[in-house]
Amino acid sequence: MKPSALAFRVGLFVLLGIALLVTSIAFVLGGQIFTSREQVVMRFSGSVYGLQVGSPVVFRGVTIGSVTGIGLALNRQAERIEIPVTAMLDREKVMLLGPPQNSVAQALAHLLDQGLSARLASQSLLTGQLYVDLDLRPTLVKPGPTNPATAVPDIPTLPSTVQALQAQLEGVDLKAALQDLTAIAKAARQILQDPQLKATLTNLAGLSAELRTLAQSVQREVKPFSGAAQATLAQTSSAASALAQAGERIAQVAQRLDATLAPDAPLLQSFQRTAGELALTAKNLRNTTGNDGELMQNLNRAASDVARAAHQIGELADLLQRQPDALLRGRTVEP
Repeated sequence: MKPSALAFRVGLFVLLGIALLVTSIAFVLGGQIFTSREQVVMRFSGSVYGLQVGSPVVFRGVTIGSVTGIGLALNRQAERIEIPVTAMLDREKVMLLGPPQNSVAQALAHLLDQGLSARLASQSLLTGQLYVDLDLRPTLVKPGPTNPATAVPDIPTLPSTVQALQAQLEGVDLKAALQDLTAIAKAARQILQDPQLKATLTNLAGLSAELRTLAQSVQREVKPFSGAAQATLAQTSSAASALAQAGERIAQVAQRLDATLAPDAPLLQSFQRTAGELALTAKNLRNTTGNDGELMQNLNRAASDVARAAHQIGELADLLQRQPDALLRGRTVEP
């Protein structure tokens, strides 16, 4: 084989190996090489045991980055040891978390104003591995400062649930609590061993039996009375319904009377017209039957005429009695 052909094959093999290596790295890193990323720092005050380089950074269940470094530092102002954890966040995902911004720095500043904070959470109870949990907690934290030298956003941190519980337990005085429990147990033992308490419990047992007997007697006595009371209540209910129906009927009659006796009702207007006509008739009768009325004067003249006619008839009767033939011969002059 010629040397040139051998060199070509070796070079081709090396190129294929490099390509395969790059492809494997890209596959393992999940395409993170070609992703635009933003660096942030989180300063934890408690233990981060279980957190490793490469641990995911998650925002409400969605992985938006990974841990790139875990350090150790002394905060001289707060006089405490801190563990700065650096992470790289996906810029595109960070830009999606807030309103449209011109840069990732502005998007992170907006999220910090909204209460963005970091907390360690457990990936698995068996392995004990941790991850960084990001979320908006405006009521728990305040926006953290930005490092002016590196301009790296500083995300505030909160203790994990286990750390918070541990801090509460450390604040409890277990010795005093045990002493209080011992004193309570001793006092309870003395109370239980008191003979007066035993006598009281015995009396209470007897009293309970008597009360049970009394309750049974009262139940037997009250059962007939309860039946009678229920019957009385039923009768009262029926009477109340009858009274309610009568009240409704009375209300209907009252409404009808109101409608009939209303000022503009036809019946009342007819009564008023009849009363007016009767009053006018009575007035006419008074005027007619008065002493100076025309009817009375006519009656007086008629009575006078009747009286004169009666007088003349009386005279005619006397004349016929004296002169029976006066109707045939005429009246004769009496001497």
